[in-house]
Amino acid sequence: MTSRIKSLHGLHRFTLHGLFTIADPCSIPLTLAFEQHEVTCSPNLRDTNSYWNVEDNINSKLPNVSFEVYSPNFFARFIESHAVMFQGNAGLKPKEGEVTSKPWQWPINYKGQFFSGNNYKIYLLGNPVIWWGNIVVMVMYNLISIWKAIINKRRSNQNNEAVSDSKQQLLTTCNWLFIGWGLHYIPFYAMGRVLYFHHYFSAFLYSSMLTGVTISYLLEIIKTSKPTLIRKTVYDGLIGFIYASIIFSFYLYSPLAYGMSGPISTEQNSTMFGLRWLDSWEF
Repeated sequence: MTSRIKSLHGLHRFTLHGLFTIADPCSIPLTLAFEQHEVTCSPNLRDTNSYWNVEDNINSKLPNVSFEVYSPNFFARFIESHAVMFQGNAGLKPKEGEVTSKPWQWPINYKGQFFSGNNYKIYLLGNPVIWWGNIVVMVMYNLISIWKAIINKRRSNQNNEAVSDSKQQLLTTCNWLFIGWGLHYIPFYAMGRVLYFHHYFSAFLYSSMLTGVTISYLLEIIKTSKPTLIRKTVYDGLIGFIYASIIFSFYLYSPLAYGMSGPISTEQNSTMFGLRWLDSWEF
């Protein structure tokens, strides 16, 4: 290497040992080396951390060709950009003292996360009535789907086909919402990066929509049942119970989102006393 070449990123090989200098993707903790990367060796030449990165190269003996000739096409750039994003996400590690979570904890609302710990404390936690209600309704949806599949297999006549069209449309909608929930939730089990509670929020939207449509399906069954007086009483009672549960649970747990002050929930004079339903909740 001469003085005419300025090396920004380089590959160095120890010929006696057959090793290549690489930068470890995992950063050293802040207290030790300000999150710098450790320089070490690898026998793998194809290790992406040992690649050269040439910022500029000027050679008068080379033909004067535009860089556009060597530029990748759309699909190559698309694949490369996503590969870089996957690699970057896989390398994200939790900072020292940072609260993380696991995917299995999200649907059951196992643990929240503090966003502020000053005079007004903000704690990220799902509304347990809605969160756990979604789980119950999702189990009901799967049982209904299995039951309908068995009924359709055994059905010998199509007399009720016209009556069940609206219900079948609701079930089809539930199927798509259940697939959407799975696509937004299950892939997190294969990720090696650091994960947080808010990563479940996109799947939670599908879960909530699935709950709404499944309840509509059940209410549709009640609407078509007999006798009329009992049907109307049960229908109106269920609607009122659902609305009241959502509104009242929001009233109880709203201080977690808007800021709570005073003693912790285990003390009797706390505004959140009696609302810590799981020991894993930390407010």
